[in-house]
Amino acid sequence: MAEETPATTDYDGLLRLAGRISREAHLEGLLEMILTESVPWMKVEACSIFLPEKLGGDLIIHSAFGDSAPRLHDLRVPAGKGIVGAAMEEKRLIRVDDVASDPRFYRKADEETGWVTRALVAAPLLDGEECLGVIEFLNPVGRSAFSPADERLVEYFAGLIAAALVRVRAQAAVVERAALQRDLDLASELQAGLLPKAFPGPARSPQIEVFARLDPAREVSGDLYDFFFLDDDHLCFVVGDVSGKGVAAGLFMAVTRTMVRAVARPDRPPAEVLTRVNRELCRENDACLFVTMILGVANVKTGEIMCGLAGHNPPAVVRRGGGAAFGPVGGQPMGLNDKAVFTEWAVSLAGGDALVVYTDGVTEAMDEAGRLFGNEPLRLVLDRGGQSSDAIVQEVSRAVERHVDGAERSDDITILVLRRREG
Repeated sequence: MAEETPATTDYDGLLRLAGRISREAHLEGLLEMILTESVPWMKVEACSIFLPEKLGGDLIIHSAFGDSAPRLHDLRVPAGKGIVGAAMEEKRLIRVDDVASDPRFYRKADEETGWVTRALVAAPLLDGEECLGVIEFLNPVGRSAFSPADERLVEYFAGLIAAALVRVRAQAAVVERAALQRDLDLASELQAGLLPKAFPGPARSPQIEVFARLDPAREVSGDLYDFFFLDDDHLCFVVGDVSGKGVAAGLFMAVTRTMVRAVARPDRPPAEVLTRVNRELCRENDACLFVTMILGVANVKTGEIMCGLAGHNPPAVVRRGGGAAFGPVGGQPMGLNDKAVFTEWAVSLAGGDALVVYTDGVTEAMDEAGRLFGNEPLRLVLDRGGQSSDAIVQEVSRAVERHVDGAERSDDITILVLRRREG
């Protein structure tokens, strides 16, 4: 049995080291403090900490310190290999008095560095049932092997290290979440800046009024709406819904909007605009995102509207005297097939009539029981007619909110209304 010395029962030193460890806020600083200060405290030649890779599980030696020990930053132990691998898998301390006689010993580290390991003790860093890594002490100074008292100290120390790792990682996660939230907030602001918020009044658009609203389910939306004049007589409008959610869908939305504005021309039919935009979207779409869309061109003088359909929800026509009817569903989504075919649909608005274009976040809004809002309730909301474009958007939004009744929103909601002014 190995002899016990005053150094191997230095609990006062353990408490002092624990106090310093508890104040370190960063992982690298924590590891360096543990390794450099535990070597003289335990009176060993070297100390190493092994932490598993997120992918694969190989144990990486983050550092090893001691007067004669090499730094082993780039060395790794395959998952389950070596004495440290056994300590991690078995979740128990392992002491080896003569590594030359232990077949588990991973000799590659000694072979690559010229270091000679004689004896070691390896302890798992446990957080409940989860093993966060392993700490290993090598070659006790002035002793031939480690003692039972060393084992007790190392076990206590490993528990302190595990608690410190959990704390540091929790703090890092909080900081990371805060940074991510700042990025999402910025992305949301930038995306909101792409959407037009100034709706043309009678002076700019005497015959057609426009109003739109986008309510994102998350910070960044995959829905889009846009409208802009192609010339004095023609107003182009777009409502689209990108597959998926979050930042990727938001970026795809921004790219789609930019392409529409670049391609749309007064002399290009909507289906041709969709075809050109689709070809560009298909070029660099490794994520296989797609967008459904209605792109329309309205003659603001005559009320004639031609819509290009790309697999989107059917638009609704609301007549002035009451009565709402859905248009057709046609075309294919954009972004997946550069040979996709798009259809066109024409409608004429008389004074007081309105065209309502929306995303499936309206009809597929769910209550707590999972019931969808649906097409028929939407038609009933629109049925009475005679309202301004702003009023129609607000009425639909309120009806959806009443149906959802506080349930978590499952999708972005976008509504755009073009209404021909009366008189």
